[in-house]
Amino acid sequence: MPAGNHTGGALVEVPEHLLKRSADRRKDLGASTGDEPAAEAPPSETSAAPAVAETQAPAAAAGPSLPELPDLEPEPEPQPEPVKPWVQAALSRKKIPVWAVPVLIFLPFWAIIFAGTLESPERDSEIIAMGREVYDGSGGCAGCHGAEGGGGVGPALSNGEVMATFGDWRDHVIWIVNGSPAEPGTLYGDNNEVSLGAANGMPAFGEDLSAREILAVTYFERVEIGGADEADLHDLEELFEAEGVVPSQFAIGQTFRSTLSGLLSTAGVGAG
Repeated sequence: MPAGNHTGGALVEVPEHLLKRSADRRKDLGASTGDEPAAEAPPSETSAAPAVAETQAPAAAAGPSLPELPDLEPEPEPQPEPVKPWVQAALSRKKIPVWAVPVLIFLPFWAIIFAGTLESPERDSEIIAMGREVYDGSGGCAGCHGAEGGGGVGPALSNGEVMATFGDWRDHVIWIVNGSPAEPGTLYGDNNEVSLGAANGMPAFGEDLSAREILAVTYFERVEIGGADEADLHDLEELFEAEGVVPSQFAIGQTFRSTLSGLLSTAGVGAG
C-alpha cells in the first residue's frame, strides 16, 4: 500500500510518480529510502575526512609565524669587591674559645665581689689632713725639707731623722715656733746640730701659723715623714683636739716645754 498522510480520519493518496521522484532524489543524496538499505560510504572517504580536518586545524591555528630572535650572550656575573685588609684581619683573627664565654660574662660580677672584700682606704684624720696642708702649702715646709722629707736647703726629716734631732715632740714644736737661734753656730737639738742663724736657717712660724697648725704639722712630720708610731704621740693629738685650751697662736720667744706641759695639764692629758 502506498505511503500516505492522514489528517483526522481521511486518507490522502500520494501520486506514484511523486513517490518515485522522492525516492530517486533520496538515492542521489545517498540517504536511505526506507525500502532498501542505505549504501555505505567508502572507508577511504570516511576515514580521510577527520584526518584532513585534524591536519588543517593546527595550520589554521598556527597563524603567521614570528621572526626569529638573535641569540643573546648571557651577561657576565658581577665580581665581588676585594676584601679590605682590616676586614680580612678581623676574619682571620682567632675567635674567643667557647669555654671562655661564661668566664667573660661573669667577670664583672667577680670584680664587684672582689672589690667588696677590699678595705676602703682610711681617710686622713683631721690632724694629719691639716698637717699635710701646712707642710705642702701654707707653711712651705716641702720647699726646704723636700716633698718626701729627704732634705734640701733644710735638713732631712725622713727615716727617723726628725726624731733623732728632737726626741721630745715638745722641743719640735718650740723649734717651729721660734725658728733657728739668731747667732750662727749655735747648737740645737738632741744631737747638737749647728744652726745657720736666723738669716739662713729655720724661720720662725709663731706669727704665721696658728697654734693648732703648728701642732698638726709637728704630728705630720713625725708620723707621716719620720715614721714615728702614732701611739707615741697620743698626748700631742689630745692637745690638738682640746680647742678650748690651745691658744690661737704660740708666742715667739715665750713658748717653752713648761708652756706646753701646762696646756696638757689644763686639757687633762697626761705627760707633764
